[in-house]
Amino acid sequence: MKILILIAVLFFSLLLNAQEVLSPLISNPVLSVEKLFINKNKSAITLPFFDDFSQNKPNVNTDLWEQSSVFVNSTYPINPVTIGVATFDGLDEYGFARSFSQVNPSSPSDTLLSQEIDLSAIDAAYLMFYFQGKGIGDSPQFNDSLVLEFFSDALTWEQIWFSFGQPMQEFEKVINIINDPKFLHNAFQFRFRNYATISGNFDHWHIDYIKLDEFLSSSDTSVLNDVSFVYNIPSFLKNYEQMPWSHFKNNEEAELKDSIDVILRNNQSNSFRTFKYDLFENNVWTPQFPLYNGSYNGPYELEINLYDQIGNYFLEDPNTVSIGTDIFDSFLEDSVSFHFKFVSSHQLVADYNLFNDTVFHIQHFNSSFAYDDGVAESAYGINVIAAKLAYQFTLNRPDTLRAIEMYFPQILDSVNHIPFYLTVWDNNNGQPGSILHQQEVYPNHTENGKFHYYYLDSVFQLVGTFYVGWEQITNDVLNIGLDKNKLANQFMFYNIGSGWINSSYPGAWMIRPLVSMDEIIITQDEIKIDNFKLYPNPANQELNILLNSIDNIISIYNLQGKIVKQIFVSANNCKLNITNLSSGMYVVEVKNNEGRKFKKFIIE
Repeated sequence: MKILILIAVLFFSLLLNAQEVLSPLISNPVLSVEKLFINKNKSAITLPFFDDFSQNKPNVNTDLWEQSSVFVNSTYPINPVTIGVATFDGLDEYGFARSFSQVNPSSPSDTLLSQEIDLSAIDAAYLMFYFQGKGIGDSPQFNDSLVLEFFSDALTWEQIWFSFGQPMQEFEKVINIINDPKFLHNAFQFRFRNYATISGNFDHWHIDYIKLDEFLSSSDTSVLNDVSFVYNIPSFLKNYEQMPWSHFKNNEEAELKDSIDVILRNNQSNSFRTFKYDLFENNVWTPQFPLYNGSYNGPYELEINLYDQIGNYFLEDPNTVSIGTDIFDSFLEDSVSFHFKFVSSHQLVADYNLFNDTVFHIQHFNSSFAYDDGVAESAYGINVIAAKLAYQFTLNRPDTLRAIEMYFPQILDSVNHIPFYLTVWDNNNGQPGSILHQQEVYPNHTENGKFHYYYLDSVFQLVGTFYVGWEQITNDVLNIGLDKNKLANQFMFYNIGSGWINSSYPGAWMIRPLVSMDEIIITQDEIKIDNFKLYPNPANQELNILLNSIDNIISIYNLQGKIVKQIFVSANNCKLNITNLSSGMYVVEVKNNEGRKFKKFIIE
């Protein structure tokens, strides 16, 4: 039973006297961006009905589903049957918490409802699926449940199966034989529902490989005859998910992995497979990759006895997946992205589902270093005053630190009015050393999953290893995004006064330093004019700002994208002294829970 204590200070803390604190999220920004449009006027569909959620998008296939509030993903499950699952949680279809005033400890949350299916011409059918509680997410409590219901010819829903909340390391198979005439009609439907804590991203269930078809014999449900990828392809870089192209170029051998793990799962299929992969740059196939025994895209057979007891095979042969560094020689741009396509196939035996035989990976190179994949599964913080958090990065050549990107996900208790010291340290034998830079800033919680750029108020050149992070002014938990699918703990340090130690929570903080030899200019796309007012314009000594809301962070940027002044304002108006700013064009940014707004002004 999950007891909810919705008070601002201790709502998400796991332990009263904790130092490091993990906090569940109250939203899923992927769903808030990707809206689902359901077609409810479809005629009944025919058998077979099949979905393993291997499509590369966060919403369900509307040809199969009439109603859905689940999250389709490949990041929350552990060892799925095939890549991609439907995840049930405490969020609605838009990715937001359903209620912060929940009365019952476990309430109805997500629904996954099939389209109407015509079963009138058969004597028996079977519905098969796999499910898992928790995965890498939040464990459903015992009083939580996952429920399967059928729609009868009496126009009523009947519960067929359920499971109480439980953490599970592997997926469990469920088979239901449908031979009762009340379900064998021309408008049959089934639905999954979960009961959960509905005030956030809690109580995860994952469903995979749903199949409904005519039941002829027991062999229908015993063999899937399917080989699938299990996870997306990982980064080809040894340490980073992405890094600046200028630091990768001419350092390919040092930065690239010798091999990567490509995980396949054999679900009672044929004894061997072929495997190939292609590289595209700007949608153009690059034939230099890969080489196998002197030829491009040579097949590689996977013998059945190489699979482990649950059917997984870890393809990590360096002769098969090594990347030739010569493919990077022709690219001179500051930024570039390489698209990798991986295909598993068999020329003789047909696979039941071909969608899960192909996966993609995009390897980005731009101006920032990142250990994370851009998606937070949790939030991280420290509840000790003056605590320090430092993230280690290493340059391959001298460069200029221009900005630090941070992702602060939406949390019930917003701390965007609490300042902290954005800090840069040098290296001291593998740990943070002397402070190179500090400036006072505020957390910026975003709803769309975007990083916030903290432009440094003074830029300077760095060499070798350095650290970015913060020093807290209060004991409030600031809640930086934590990517639980990537492990960067060897680079993650915190200090509560007794020395630097590595973070104990597996994952990667969503903090990215941006380096560039060129100045960073605020683009016109970033300048969104809104209805707050400022005057006089031009100004020379004082700038008045009239706001349409309270609790705002006011920032002034020069045209190089650097913050030259920043304050927190709890009223709907403020006066800024600008006598210390030189003449020229500036941009005022107003940030609050609704987003960011900009206006230009001139200082004479």
